Amino acid sequence: MRGIILALAFTLVGSEKYDPEPNFSSSKIYLYNYEGLILNGLPEPGLARAGLRLSCKVEISVLSQRNHLLKIRSPQLEEYNGIWPRDPFIRASKLTQMIASYLTKPFKFEYSNGRVGNIYAPEDTPIACINLMRGVLNMFQITTKKSQNAYDLQEAGIGGVCLTRYVIQEDRRNNRVSITKTKDLNNCQDKVVKDIGMTYIRPCPSCPLKEKIVKGTAAFTYKLKYADSGTLITEAVSQQVYQISPFNEPTGVAVTEARQELTLVEVKNEHVSPPEIQLQNFGGLPYRFSPLLLQMPIQLIKTKNPEQRIVETLQQVIQDNQQELHGDAPYKFLELIQLCRVASPDTLESVFKQFSDKFHHRIWLLSGITMAGTIDSLKFLKLRIRNDDFKYIEALLTVSFALHLTKADGHTIAVAADLVTSSRLERIPMLRQIAYLGYASMVNRYCSLASSCPSEALQPLHDLAAEAASKGNEDDIVLALKAIGNAGEPASIKRILKFLPVFSSGASNFPVHIQVEAVMALRQIGLKDSRKVQDILLQIFVDHSLPPEVRMMACVVIFETGPALPLVITMANVILKETNMQVASFVYSHMKALSRIGFPRFYNVSAACNIAIKLLSPRLDRLSYRYSKVIPLGGYYSSYQAGAFGKIFLMNSPRTMFPSALISSWIVNYAGAATSLLEVGVRAEGLTDIIRKQNIPFAEYSTYRKIKEIGKTLLGWRELPSENPVLSAYLKLFGQELAFADINKDLVQQAMKLVTGPADRHTWLKRVIHQIQNGIAGRWVQPLYSGEFRHIVPITVGLPLEYSLYTTALAHATARVDVKLSPSLSGDFRPSQLYESSLQLRADISPSIYFNSVAMMGINTEYFQSSIEIHTKLRVQAPLKFDAKIDMKEKSFKFGTTPCQQETEIAMGRHKAFAVSRNIGEPGTVKKIPVLPEGTGSNILKEHFKSSERTSREGAVTQREASDILPKKYSYGPEQELHHSAEGKTYTQAICVKVTRFGCQACFYRRARDASVLKNTYFHRLIGEHEAKIVLKPAPTDAAIDKIQLEIQGGSRAASKIIQVVTLESEEEDDSSPDDVVQMKLKKILGIENVFKVGNRTQRHKKGKTQMTEFRVEPNAKYPSSSSSSSADTSSSSSSSSSSSSSPSSSSSSSPSGQKVKNQDAKDKTLEPRNRDESSSSSSKSSSKSSSSSGDSSKSSSSSSGDSSDSSSSSHSSSSSDSGSSSSDSGSSDSTSSSSSSSSGNKAPRPGSRHQLVREPNSSNSSSSSSSSSSSSDSEYSNRQRTPEIYQYRFKSAHTQEYPRKKVPGSSSASSSSSSSSSTSSSSSSSSSSSSEDTNRAGSRPKFLGDSKAPDLAVILRAFRNDRKLAGFQLVLYTDLYSTRPRIQVFVSNITGSSRWKICADASIINAHKAAGYLKWGRDCQDYRISSEFVTGRFADHPAMQVKLEWPKVPSRVKSVASWFYTFIPGAAYILGYSEIQQKNPSQQAKLIVALTSPRTCDFVAKLPELTIYNRAFRLPLSLPVGPSLPASALQPPIWNFFSEAPSAVLEHLKAHCSVSQDKITTFNEVQFNYSLPTNCYHILAQDCSPELKFLVMMKNAEESADLKAINIKLGSHEIDMYPANGLLNLMVNGVETPVENITYTSDFDASLMISSEKKGLSLVAPDYGIDKLYFDGRTFKVQVAFWMAGKTCGICGKYDAENKQEFQMPSGYVAKDAVSFGQSWILSEKPCAGACKLQRSLVKLEKTIRLEGEDSKCYPVEPVLRCMKGCSATETTPVTVGFHCLPADSAASLVEGQMKLDQKSEDIQDTVEAHTACSCEELQCIA
Repeated sequence: MRGIILALAFTLVGSEKYDPEPNFSSSKIYLYNYEGLILNGLPEPGLARAGLRLSCKVEISVLSQRNHLLKIRSPQLEEYNGIWPRDPFIRASKLTQMIASYLTKPFKFEYSNGRVGNIYAPEDTPIACINLMRGVLNMFQITTKKSQNAYDLQEAGIGGVCLTRYVIQEDRRNNRVSITKTKDLNNCQDKVVKDIGMTYIRPCPSCPLKEKIVKGTAAFTYKLKYADSGTLITEAVSQQVYQISPFNEPTGVAVTEARQELTLVEVKNEHVSPPEIQLQNFGGLPYRFSPLLLQMPIQLIKTKNPEQRIVETLQQVIQDNQQELHGDAPYKFLELIQLCRVASPDTLESVFKQFSDKFHHRIWLLSGITMAGTIDSLKFLKLRIRNDDFKYIEALLTVSFALHLTKADGHTIAVAADLVTSSRLERIPMLRQIAYLGYASMVNRYCSLASSCPSEALQPLHDLAAEAASKGNEDDIVLALKAIGNAGEPASIKRILKFLPVFSSGASNFPVHIQVEAVMALRQIGLKDSRKVQDILLQIFVDHSLPPEVRMMACVVIFETGPALPLVITMANVILKETNMQVASFVYSHMKALSRIGFPRFYNVSAACNIAIKLLSPRLDRLSYRYSKVIPLGGYYSSYQAGAFGKIFLMNSPRTMFPSALISSWIVNYAGAATSLLEVGVRAEGLTDIIRKQNIPFAEYSTYRKIKEIGKTLLGWRELPSENPVLSAYLKLFGQELAFADINKDLVQQAMKLVTGPADRHTWLKRVIHQIQNGIAGRWVQPLYSGEFRHIVPITVGLPLEYSLYTTALAHATARVDVKLSPSLSGDFRPSQLYESSLQLRADISPSIYFNSVAMMGINTEYFQSSIEIHTKLRVQAPLKFDAKIDMKEKSFKFGTTPCQQETEIAMGRHKAFAVSRNIGEPGTVKKIPVLPEGTGSNILKEHFKSSERTSREGAVTQREASDILPKKYSYGPEQELHHSAEGKTYTQAICVKVTRFGCQACFYRRARDASVLKNTYFHRLIGEHEAKIVLKPAPTDAAIDKIQLEIQGGSRAASKIIQVVTLESEEEDDSSPDDVVQMKLKKILGIENVFKVGNRTQRHKKGKTQMTEFRVEPNAKYPSSSSSSSADTSSSSSSSSSSSSSPSSSSSSSPSGQKVKNQDAKDKTLEPRNRDESSSSSSKSSSKSSSSSGDSSKSSSSSSGDSSDSSSSSHSSSSSDSGSSSSDSGSSDSTSSSSSSSSGNKAPRPGSRHQLVREPNSSNSSSSSSSSSSSSDSEYSNRQRTPEIYQYRFKSAHTQEYPRKKVPGSSSASSSSSSSSSTSSSSSSSSSSSSEDTNRAGSRPKFLGDSKAPDLAVILRAFRNDRKLAGFQLVLYTDLYSTRPRIQVFVSNITGSSRWKICADASIINAHKAAGYLKWGRDCQDYRISSEFVTGRFADHPAMQVKLEWPKVPSRVKSVASWFYTFIPGAAYILGYSEIQQKNPSQQAKLIVALTSPRTCDFVAKLPELTIYNRAFRLPLSLPVGPSLPASALQPPIWNFFSEAPSAVLEHLKAHCSVSQDKITTFNEVQFNYSLPTNCYHILAQDCSPELKFLVMMKNAEESADLKAINIKLGSHEIDMYPANGLLNLMVNGVETPVENITYTSDFDASLMISSEKKGLSLVAPDYGIDKLYFDGRTFKVQVAFWMAGKTCGICGKYDAENKQEFQMPSGYVAKDAVSFGQSWILSEKPCAGACKLQRSLVKLEKTIRLEGEDSKCYPVEPVLRCMKGCSATETTPVTVGFHCLPADSAASLVEGQMKLDQKSEDIQDTVEAHTACSCEELQCIA
């Protein structure tokens, strides 16, 4: 029994559950050892880290049941700044001494059941020390559950309330328990965090953890011991890790590690009394931030005497930056900002008084105060503005920076509100605008941190809106809406609705741009209350009566609020029924753009849009750019969680052909957060009214009142609202509008008066001109920006971990400019006179800009800083010393400067990472070492094997530089080294480009050392040191250079400038005439004496000067063994020379005596002589004499220009005799163009020929005649059932068809060769051709323009050397634009010494179907060549053009670059949706063929070497004219006009035309319908419906016949009637008959008007009235209106707004149901007995009972129909569809009672009624 009892006792004891909640005994003191450690850096060992360690003893005793006492004993702070883990911690004695005075004071805290409550400390204890105590007490925070050993909960801690996981393990045998808890610091209900400068960055709460770059966790391990007095913590260890991965790389991270250790040392039995000092409650365990602005993390400044420190800093900044910006200037500026933050208003006032009269001190001081961002600085600025102490620019900058950078709280909001409403700002509109926008941004920042926005903050904005609306001040309304939009508070919605037409009856009276601004004001509000904003904007979007611009902007804002799928589908359904194509096109393209976005935060919207666009018609995607569009830009890189997405909104107005609004917006996404980085918007309204003539008093004309009276007779007609011309632009950063500007009509007129009027009327302009004439000298420094972005979270030790980015920009400039005007300007000069003056300018300017950025990660307190800092510096400067002379009248410009005399740094960029430690005990000392030290340890994988022999002799061998070992990559010698040593991976690179003739060289130096050898990530590449700079420095020259001069001379004096250059090195005078000397010198200078050689057989010389004719170059041509030559080389049929020019043989012309023309290099070139003075007959004779044998001819035959499947296309095709380019006409249609064949020329090319192409399906393999081959091919093709691919068609040249090839006598060999080549090249798209015109002028066209024309432009760049030798370059331009063949020649020559390097360019327009050009360069322009050709013709039976590019020989470097670029073409073609096929096209030729298949589509074929890319039905942005082309012979010279007029032809095609022919009417929008005009009634055909009412055109059937028409035109002071009578067309102007035969009636009164005879009718031109041309002949009527009339017309011709679905718009604005109702709505009714029209509009009851909704109903029309007047009967009727409103049959309402309001009733049914079109009025009674 005793045993059983004992066993039960042990069982009960073993099952007893101890309470794991720790507590302390009341009569004991617990002593712990505590150590807290923080380290910042990369996790890899061997790199530098920065950290801090706090060690002390913690003494805890119990004061009461909840209150405990905490004392810190022997605190010790140690800093770490070294290589981890090699270097030791270093004691910070002075810092410890300062901190210990606060830490050793007693602290009291509440503690119960393992939870820490409030903390009490002496009142003067710094917040940093209290947070350190929170870190200690955080170790005692344990939340246990008695019933569970593993559980999750949201637990409060020093970092906030975060998700915590507990695991409890009990050791019952030893009465101990282990507790492990882990915290997910990314999953917190209430996280302690502070963000500065990131108000406008929107995080993505739904984004997964993977997409966040900052992640953190903490782990705690506790050991507890059960005792009689309770559970006691004997040991606690915590480890916390925060990691940041800037590029979202798993291994590319930087970490902050925090570790705490708490160990119980001793428990004393001792009673403790409460502390005697008064303790203050500082809150609970969560971390507390200081209420003041935090200390900058990159500086540690003592601020005990701010005024003295500000003065000292200012003095030092001025002293260090007198000549140029010092490297420490950004840091000093940040120090100044920090000092201004702690300064009081009195201090700022005192310092400002000291330096207010010192220019540079004042700039630095005001910049520091404004960017400090404190309430005291804002008060200081407010006082200065009220006292009018600031200049205009100063006020703009200070107010803008202060309001956008000041910390927003309740106090600063009150001060800012007082500032923006001050009377001083009312007097300066621009300053007032910036102030209100800045204040609204401050409200946005303030309210984003508060749960609700106080009404006091929004009141100034609401008051501005109310006052502006009551006064009707449009400028203030716009300002108020923009400011409310910046604030973005839902409380302002009611104020915005007052300006939206759906929600306010008076809002429709506001202009369209104000309604658009009201919609845009909801953008920021939609981010806070998306549901409410969506409801508002959806009502606007679905209202078809609103202007399209308002609805499109509503669509933009809806999509910015992140709509759900149902709302997106609703919008798609609205578009399905949309009649306005502007809105439909815009919404469709917007949905399509959003469907492609890859940002995580837009996934839902993207998916919804992807579904919605499938509901819409694809035809919306094919609309032209006449309709509004959204163009997407940018991309997203999911691997790095970064991207940028841009949208360009093109919003077209019905009143213009071009976009009325253009908005470009960019959103940047990084690590799941997004921000609207930049937005620029431009809105143009009524600009055409500014451009066109505006001083015409249309309202004063007699016809103005008549048109207005006529409009009143139309049912519901009203003129369009007035449009105030305005050009507005705005700029937004981070979604906040910084500034906007409106340029209205008055401002433009003032600017015009300023330019044209005398200067004495404008005092400020006179003052500016006077200052310029007296010279400008000075130095300017301006801090541009100082921004900070800070993210701060606490760590377990009780210190703040900060991630921050500081950016500073400074601008500096020194200038000394002296200006002399000749003649000098008088006091009343006009600014336009500057164009007639000679200006001499001498300047020494040195502008520079300095960017400095510091990214920091680490600990930042007011006592110490320990962090990793990445410093980035960028400095750009452009010192320039020059003198210039500009003479606009003489078309002369000279620019001179000195050569490089010393090394000058143009641009420098430096980037380096440091481990930094600072503490307030040593304020002047900064411990800073590179993160990547000099001795990181070598990478063994990169080490090279070294033999023992080499190792033993290593010391004796001289070390060689890497540049001696590694091969040189560039010919000019860059030096690049790659070391894998103990220093990590190091790159060095130096590239210098020398221009020795100018004594200067530009060098690029780069040095990089990074940690990528440790881990190959972008972040490890970022860590280290990177430096790059661009330097200009002197280059060694033979002689000293005194000056470098650029001279540009245009006009008649260009030739004289070139002669002067030559005379510098000419020492002997020639006996030739002055003209001959000029010609010889020009040719010698240009180096073209060998280019243009005499080509006749007699080798005529005239006064020792070679007569210049033609230049022919064949890089690989060689002289044949005999004197044979092809006819293409000697005869006038030069245009067919390309088929033989690429042959390996060519002719060498000789004189009659048999002497050959000398050539400098027979291997490189062949001269093809041509005498331009000889006739074509003599040319033919010489050709026949030198014809070659058939064997030689077969060798000289070449392939056609590119598509041949059998022929071998030469890579060195000859130039055309017209312009030096290949004359092989790429438009040769087929092999039938050359029917002759040669006995030796019909050989098929080798199967293995390099350029052999794949035979196309329609090619013939027969060797018979080309005609039979063609017919055989055609029959074979016709039997095929499939349509050939587009690339298989041939391009047919219009040039070849108009100028067919003609056989030249004596050139059978060449002809046969060409025929052979053509017949065997069945897939060729080009073959050589010539014309009779070419033949007749063969000797004259290949000419040097300098023989007959002076140069138009001369550009000379030269260096003046002290040895008088010439060095430099010259460019000479010749033009012949107005001849039958326009031509341009450009020659660039190296005039240094005997150099023969030149560039020759020639371009000419051969005829209206062909243009060609070439570019040659090298020695005498003979080393390299590129030629091009442009030909028009037909392709696949469509009008087409072909561009061909050939490169027979180019430099190897150009080839390598082109090859690299060529590799991207297939991928780009695939992405763009183009098809491609591998084809062996010529290797040195490219062709581009574009065929216009319709006005809006084209086919595209690009034939590249070994690749053909093609696409069908490619959509064009604009409609192009398609019609029969005129032959070139029919065009009047100069042909250049044909090409120059092409753009105007396109614009002319885009203009609106309206025509009436019989009963067929075509409107301005190209809608056609049939309509018979009722008898004797005028119809309004076209009318200006703008408030100006400039013109009115009416039409009716003529009295003679219904087939003839009569029109009446009212415009200006003229009323014009054109009508047929007696078979003739008559004209009556203002009631006076005017003869029409050969009439030319003009009127220049205010607005021009001209009436003239044309064909069988009359033409009227009145451009000032908006009528470009009107034609009428009695049967046909045509009118074309100006561009600026778009959207302003009305009548039967329509509105000219591209809205085809709304074409039948009646005067009331409603759309008619059919063409008859539409036409009849524009009939001009007349009073009974007052006119011939007997029709009037009447409401007609439906004469039948309708069963509607289950009951009988009587129905009345909601619109009238035409009926004969009372007393008249209808003789002709036509059915029309009318809408009816129905009432119950027993209703008492009648037609008479309700006819005035029936047009406002709903339309219940539609039915057909008869409308009268002709009347008989026998019973009409008229009172005399």
